[in-house]
Amino acid sequence: METKQFWELIVNKLKKENLIDPDIIEEYILTSELVKISNKEYVILVRSNLGVTILNELKEVFVYGFKSFLNDYVAVEFSTKVIFNKNNKANIKKEEASKLLPDNALTFDNFIVGSSNKQANLAAKNVVTNPGSSFNPLFIYGDSGLGKTHLLQAIKNEATLSNKKVLYLTSEDFTKSVVNALNKGDLKEIEDLKNKINSNDFFILDDIQFLSKKDKTNEFFFNIINNFTENGKQLVFSSDKTPELLNGFEKRMITRFNSGLSTPINSLDIATAKLIIEWEIKKQGLKQKIKEDAIVYLAQNFSDDVRKIKGIVNRLLFFGIQSDLNHVIDLENIIDLFKDTPSANLGLLNVKKIKEVVAKKYDVTIKAIDGKARTTEIKNARHLAMYFAKIILNHTSTQIGAEFGGRDHSTVLSAISRIEKLIYKEKEFKKIVESLKNEIVVK
Repeated sequence: METKQFWELIVNKLKKENLIDPDIIEEYILTSELVKISNKEYVILVRSNLGVTILNELKEVFVYGFKSFLNDYVAVEFSTKVIFNKNNKANIKKEEASKLLPDNALTFDNFIVGSSNKQANLAAKNVVTNPGSSFNPLFIYGDSGLGKTHLLQAIKNEATLSNKKVLYLTSEDFTKSVVNALNKGDLKEIEDLKNKINSNDFFILDDIQFLSKKDKTNEFFFNIINNFTENGKQLVFSSDKTPELLNGFEKRMITRFNSGLSTPINSLDIATAKLIIEWEIKKQGLKQKIKEDAIVYLAQNFSDDVRKIKGIVNRLLFFGIQSDLNHVIDLENIIDLFKDTPSANLGLLNVKKIKEVVAKKYDVTIKAIDGKARTTEIKNARHLAMYFAKIILNHTSTQIGAEFGGRDHSTVLSAISRIEKLIYKEKEFKKIVESLKNEIVVK
């Protein structure tokens, strides 16, 4: 189907279901144009910047509209034609420059984004586009193995491609440089190091928690922070905890860390873990096909650490080398292969837990959710629990039907679709869904 025809279908759906105010459709949507970037990315070109602002507020409605035809979630962005063409030319130049990066370079393109890290990813991209602005310093925090270093390296590589001068250091390397300069007792040596760092547009420091209680190094560090902020140059730091929880730093340092933007990378949710596993499998070149339920099992049980995921895929690769190329790796193979590997807490997630959380919220019983009663509260609880089984556990509609009293898969699809519509239409309901999702995944 041509993009123009597809856009007409989307617009007609928005009109028919009355999802957007008719005046907005008339003024901003009918005059817009759809551009397909890829099967997963679309840009809607709007006539004015005001139109872009207004339609951005309705992005989730558009995502829902696209999914109803494509049966999949896609990225939808809005832009004016002038800005789109300008960015397109810049992207072509950047693509040409990116060929200079090594194949294994850590970039935004190979950083897998999900609900656990999307805030940090957006903030990282923002500082590359608008260095030295309000997000200065950018402070990214989270447990080890969740992707902090990947994002810092992505900032370094992207900024370098934009002809910015970037210095990336681990806290260990930074400490060594400062201590060596101080031990020489030569003021010129210290000034040279300070000037070398200050000459950059970006200063990126990884794992700053290891600078704790290093008073002389931190005095030097404080001067660097002042220079960068005063001159509108970008600082980026990572840590295993929030600024407030860092021990061994003076209060003035904590204040500096908090003066920009602090954003977390949380523990991986199952959907993001699944994407990372699939990416690593593809990157490593596993020859055998691996069944969907086997990948879901890995995501449910080993999603606490990106490094662990990479190790698991390496074991899969080794298993594949020993197997026939025509052998399909199934759930039984996976369970046997990883039976001695400690699983993540998220592996405790199951349909029973989802039902318990939702049942408590709606003050109904799990038996009622699985039963035939169709009162409003029970129906809402049942449909929402089915929705969570899909988006959190990635179960198929057939699986979900079996888990909810032996219902037909079409009934499940209808229930999930109903919940999606409510999320897009009702802000309060969306808040309830997000709150319950967090309760299910975190506890």
